[in-house]
Amino acid sequence: MVMMMAPGGTKEMAMRVLDAGADSTYVGVKGWSRRGNAEELPDDQIHEVIDYARARDKNVRIVVNTLPSSTEIPMFMERVKMYHEWGATGFMISDIGCMQLVRDQIPTAEVHTSVGCGIVNYADVHFLTELGATYVVLPYRLSVAEIEAIKRENPNTGIEVFLFKTPSGGKICPGKCMMSSYFSFERTLDEEGKDLFFGSASRGGDCLRVCQTEWDLETEAQRHQQEITIKSNPSLWLTELPAYLKAGVGCLKVPGRDRSVELVCDITNVYRRAVDEILGSDAPKLMPLERELQALRERWKAERNNRDDGLISSALAASNRALVADAIGY
Repeated sequence: MVMMMAPGGTKEMAMRVLDAGADSTYVGVKGWSRRGNAEELPDDQIHEVIDYARARDKNVRIVVNTLPSSTEIPMFMERVKMYHEWGATGFMISDIGCMQLVRDQIPTAEVHTSVGCGIVNYADVHFLTELGATYVVLPYRLSVAEIEAIKRENPNTGIEVFLFKTPSGGKICPGKCMMSSYFSFERTLDEEGKDLFFGSASRGGDCLRVCQTEWDLETEAQRHQQEITIKSNPSLWLTELPAYLKAGVGCLKVPGRDRSVELVCDITNVYRRAVDEILGSDAPKLMPLERELQALRERWKAERNNRDDGLISSALAASNRALVADAIGY
């Protein structure tokens, strides 16, 4: 069985992707997921989404993939238990200690590793499975051969992949980049006492996408300045999907919590039809869907650029505030 998960950056998005063909939706908890508050849901809306999904024999994955401090772990476990009692069937977690706690205290829950775990090889997958992971999400750049090797060494572990990959391989491993927190680091407390760290996705803030702005590169061999972006942008993919499923992938993850509802629903619908075509035919015809997806890539790119420009502006503003405060002695 192949499960397709689609994002729920808002309550409307979470409900509509289920109607568009997703088997599951994943929603972030305010202050507890690696996104800004704009793409996270308050508890009352999460409860509504869980009820909506259960009424349709579908499920909800709760994204709690920040790295809690010792004082935050009791709050973390209290919330996870609450969502599980409401009917949430799975949790996306980065912190390996919390992963084991959830497995020990809620043995019926399914645990998905988050991209924040930064998995690289089959030994990482084995380690996380031993800690309690039900599914492990692989980074964007792994090949079919690498996935086959991971599944061969871990036959009982669910393999999850993004329907999203970095064409050039990139220079930064997803989940292991702390660049934003070096660029901007501001702390506030929410009403429950949870630390929020603007600029640190791992601690409840948001990735500021500073890798997407232009940087000056100077090397010994090349002394003139060269403007580069540090990380290449991932793109939606399709044609390799039959090979990925054959290699043992059991969970497909549509990205886009920070995209528009209409775009995410259209992407979900295309991938739903693609999976059904692959599973229902020995010679699946994907070219018509590839043409549809190409148009969606252009819409994705336009929305991504708008998002990145806003986050980079936020990072620059925060940096300027810090420089002013330092200059006047605060």
